Amino acid sequence: MSVRWTHASLIAMALALGGRALDARATTLAPLTVEQLTDGSTYIVEGKVLEVWTELDDEKAMVWTRARVEVTRTIKGPDSPTELVIESPGGRYGDFDVEVPAHAVFSPDEDVFLFLDQSREGHLRPAGMFMGKYTIRRAPGETEKYARTWNSSHNEAFDARFLPHPELTDRVYLSDLEDRVEQRLRVGWDGQPIPGASIEQLRTVNAPERRFPHLDTVPTRSTP
Repeated sequence: MSVRWTHASLIAMALALGGRALDARATTLAPLTVEQLTDGSTYIVEGKVLEVWTELDDEKAMVWTRARVEVTRTIKGPDSPTELVIESPGGRYGDFDVEVPAHAVFSPDEDVFLFLDQSREGHLRPAGMFMGKYTIRRAPGETEKYARTWNSSHNEAFDARFLPHPELTDRVYLSDLEDRVEQRLRVGWDGQPIPGASIEQLRTVNAPERRFPHLDTVPTRSTP
């Protein structure tokens, strides 16, 4: 059974999952800045994808793709896990084929930089769907790694480890992304709303002890 989510269903799902507002075409998400992703995430981690699989929910209405990630660095979070399981809506499971535009795609052995939301049930999902998942690679002839997102509008199979390299002028180098995230964490959430996140949630995930999980002592500045 092949399912493509309709415009209205995608909007409802995005809101229910704590996702971001979809545009009129329901194939792209309202763009989020690195600062908004940083503020809205429960976890920000780097790591390697160990395995990927799909599961069908209890109602047999939605396929979820899950990825087990070995965490090599925790930049933000309530703790410093060694592994996390990330889920993304859509995928293929037996006769079920659920296509969700803008979903995040994971590949085994892929190096990743992740901005993660945590649902009320405790499940972790890329913040802003594909926008919260960066693939880390190194271009031929370069020594510095870069990070890139990838928006797959269909459920076509591909290996994220072999995505085309962006043009030199379009590359976001990993060290620059890390610096930008860490700078935002030092400054702290500015109190502005973020689509898909409640003010209470933003206060919780931006408490000083969550912004600096790797430090023995943390800044005393409170969140707005």
